[in-house]
Amino acid sequence: MRRTDRGWVIGALTLLLVVSMAGSAAAFGGATPSASAAEPTGQTALSGSDAPATDRSLGAANATQTDDDIVRTSSYALTPDRPGSVRVTLTYRLPDRVRSLRTHLVDDGTVTSTNGFDRVNDTTYDWDESTSTPSITVRFNPNETTSKTGPEAASGQYLFADTGEWALLRQFRTSSSYSYTKPEPGVDRRVRTDGPGAAGDRIVFLGDVRTVERTQNGQTFRLVVPEAAELSESPEAVLDSLTNASRTLRVGNRDETVVGFAAPTDRVEWGVRGLATGDSEFWVRDFERLGEPANVWLHEYVHTRQAFRTTSETRWLTEATAQYYAAQLTLEQGRIDFEAFRRELARGERSTYDGVVLSSPSTWTANANYVKGALAAGRLDLALREGTNRSATLQQVVHELNEGGQPVTQTGFLGAVEAAGGADSRSTAAELSETSERLSMWNQRTHSRLFGPVPAQIRYGLPSGADGYRASGPYRNDTLSTPVRLATGERLTVDTVVENTGGETGAYNATLTVDGRAVASASGELDAESDRTVPLSYTFDRPGEYTLGAGGETATVVVEEPAEPTVSEVSVDSERVRAGESVRVTATVRNDAAVPANGTVTFTRDGEPVAERAVTLSPGATTELSADIELPTAGTARLGAGSATPVTVTVATPTDGPAGTSGGSGPGFTAPVAVLAAALALLARRR
Repeated sequence: MRRTDRGWVIGALTLLLVVSMAGSAAAFGGATPSASAAEPTGQTALSGSDAPATDRSLGAANATQTDDDIVRTSSYALTPDRPGSVRVTLTYRLPDRVRSLRTHLVDDGTVTSTNGFDRVNDTTYDWDESTSTPSITVRFNPNETTSKTGPEAASGQYLFADTGEWALLRQFRTSSSYSYTKPEPGVDRRVRTDGPGAAGDRIVFLGDVRTVERTQNGQTFRLVVPEAAELSESPEAVLDSLTNASRTLRVGNRDETVVGFAAPTDRVEWGVRGLATGDSEFWVRDFERLGEPANVWLHEYVHTRQAFRTTSETRWLTEATAQYYAAQLTLEQGRIDFEAFRRELARGERSTYDGVVLSSPSTWTANANYVKGALAAGRLDLALREGTNRSATLQQVVHELNEGGQPVTQTGFLGAVEAAGGADSRSTAAELSETSERLSMWNQRTHSRLFGPVPAQIRYGLPSGADGYRASGPYRNDTLSTPVRLATGERLTVDTVVENTGGETGAYNATLTVDGRAVASASGELDAESDRTVPLSYTFDRPGEYTLGAGGETATVVVEEPAEPTVSEVSVDSERVRAGESVRVTATVRNDAAVPANGTVTFTRDGEPVAERAVTLSPGATTELSADIELPTAGTARLGAGSATPVTVTVATPTDGPAGTSGGSGPGFTAPVAVLAAALALLARRR
């Protein structure tokens, strides 16, 4: 997000020359941004939460200081007992040749004390011309709100806020005028925090912080991370992305120092996702991610590289180029794939923007400068590359605009395009910005041809079908349905999906996690625009509910102790036998549980165990187990297995007549044997 052409020009201190009977007079402050000369903007800051109040540079370097300079130090402090209120003390060190000094409060505030200043009115104070280090202490409300909508808007309303425990604020603005005897003194501005905090050229954070710094490509990046912030990305990853963009984006001189603040989201609903202010400073909400096409970290950084000022006709370029380059740079860094990049820019194709003419802000609807503007910037970049065999790009146009000292008119914009890509490119730029023509997004093949191959973009995920999950181990070797249910001791193999949606071969490292902990991984290389499955396995030894993960996708795994097998029926091969013979008892065993069953089926005779059989069953499976049980005593016997109803068997004495049968094929007198016995008895009597 950007406010005004180059951002919120806030707290700028300007130098005005006036004539005085005593010699010369000058003014410095922030009330007149149109002044012809500006004071140096050197800033200092406290870095770290435990250091005492001191001057340490966080923004641009101070101007070269001498004892004859005017030094103004602004010291900011929290007022925890008054949330929504911050204290700033302005202290001046004046060289002998300064004869008078008048300070005017530009922002609303309440003066709580002065030393060496006399009140002229509620907002104006004059130096008493005798105190060597006069000061004014002001209490002011740093809270600022917005009702912004659009891609950079957030659900809240705050642009700057004070919670009492911490505050993110813009610096309090004043303007001053002074008279002096020649030569004219320089002006050195310093900013510090009275307690832990950090300050840049425009922004101050009060509260515990740590500052992470990196110098690369001629720029020093300082990332201020408050203790109250919970970054979704590591500070190192944020600096990686920013320095990579710094190298890639060649649109003119780079600011010597760039300061970024991570804005805590605890207790504050911000009105925007990020905010750039001044030449080289911005804040971004702490939970913003790098791996999305609307990369707010890069969007705000691009604003720091925009030195051009616009007119009404070219106003769309500010947010359009920031939004376009945020997506393109994120794609080039391999943090998103082309499809995500395409979807982001293709939002500008919507019929909502059919009547929008970018050079005419009165026709804008639904944040057209961000959405249709980003697609228009991309189409212009495409046309420049295509018309010059990739020798010219939109970066050359932005570079030319940055070099101009005057606000960019439509004629100046079209001229810069023509200088980079010729008359055809100028015609394209005119059509894109001066008509309501509906725009279209290009495909990956065209992108690879004109922008170069899309970097390898490796994505990971869990299998979509049940055949991608397999259980193995002591109970079964089988595919699983989802949600996955296992017994303890089973090994789960997951066919992790690895996909390269980029245009170049890339290395992958597929990782399987359980409750966020990596438990298995495999690496290799994958060709462009191809995919494969990589089996990864883990054995679950304890019961519980687990979250399985791969590449941001998750699935639930429920692990239980093995179920107990259930005996549903018992049968025998004979219900009438003689004492001393055996009966075969068969048990029908099933597993009604969702996990494998594992256990022992006990066979009984009259309630006493006489045999055991081990059994393992998959979920829903059924089997039969048998045991031969001897019946030594005449009478009746109850034969059973597990909890099923026992079967009663009649046991005859050895001298009894035929035992007979009621079914089965086990031992005992069958009908043919009885006939044979009768025949033998008759033959004996005849003899």
